[in-house]
Amino acid sequence: MSTLNTDNGAGRDGYGYRDQEVLRVLLYSSHPLVIKGLMGMLADAPGIILVGDAVNWIEVMLRKHELDPSLVIVNDDGIGNGSANIPETISTVISEFPGLNCLMIMSIPDDEKELAALKLGIKGVLIENSESDMLLECIWCISGGGLWFRRAVLEKFVTEQLYCTRLKENGGQGFTMPVFTRRELEIIQMAGKGVKNREIGRNLFISEKTVKHHLSKIFKKLQIRKRTELRMYL
Repeated sequence: MSTLNTDNGAGRDGYGYRDQEVLRVLLYSSHPLVIKGLMGMLADAPGIILVGDAVNWIEVMLRKHELDPSLVIVNDDGIGNGSANIPETISTVISEFPGLNCLMIMSIPDDEKELAALKLGIKGVLIENSESDMLLECIWCISGGGLWFRRAVLEKFVTEQLYCTRLKENGGQGFTMPVFTRRELEIIQMAGKGVKNREIGRNLFISEKTVKHHLSKIFKKLQIRKRTELRMYL
């Protein structure tokens, strides 16, 4: 998994864990089996103590007051409470306790949901089929001030931030979307999804050189420099 890890390992003992007070972890899930599974994976982990569990965000906030966890592991089951999903409900907890680190466990990768979690203040996302060693690595990364997200999600987030910065540099005026030809729109769609120039040309029955020519015009219209920046227009 590609991650952004700002933890340089300072202050760790010979086993790779921090030589400081025990990390207090709270588990948040509406599924008892998930809670038991996480408890089993973390029960004997050095430097970690499980202080409790919660089935909704109200209980998370109560446990924060009662047990003072420094990290909460959130299970995203895609349902959540009522009409809201877990990333939205956990945002209330993050707003109330900005110093509380949150790790979200997801069943499958989902760029949009992971990006939304990052924007809400969740510090990392881990897919549920990950091994216990990766879970521990992720926990210590987050507790050390790092982020744990897939590279594609981080790239999309950075691209959006660059776009916002460009708007501010233009005096806060709105960005007017230029007019594109049908061929340019087809290329934007494929290039934004990571399709290589040669494959784009093969799909559109044009040469690779022609694809590069179209991309050059597209970059100029959008005032961008890299094809990865096309993702924010999809």
